[in-house]
Amino acid sequence: MDETIKISEEFILPRDLSAMAKTFFVQTERPLRDGEWFIKKGSIVTGVKAIAVGEDIHDVKRLINKYLLPNGEKTKAQDWYKCRGTAVITNGTEEKLTEIHWYQCANIGKIEFKEKKRGDKNAT
Repeated sequence: MDETIKISEEFILPRDLSAMAKTFFVQTERPLRDGEWFIKKGSIVTGVKAIAVGEDIHDVKRLINKYLLPNGEKTKAQDWYKCRGTAVITNGTEEKLTEIHWYQCANIGKIEFKEKKRGDKNAT
């Protein structure tokens, strides 16, 4: 997974997230797939790690067809990452620290957040 993208003679970008930020700040509430919980505004997602890339993502074909680039073109499988991290989520009355999963792609962003349930081996 040490592939790189060369965008000019001056810049070489990593293909995997190991060299990218391991945390990110949540500026606006991000709903989770269940609809009841969301990532709390102002929280920091820590321990960010890519757990699958490109064709290794179970439903990458669905992502390619559903999420188009701003110019209307489809993304490529190798543009997609399935990631995990730890964040504070809330339902408005309760809060809990939990592992979350999401997909991300350059020019699309982070999408389809969900809480990883313990023992949920088929979760995507």
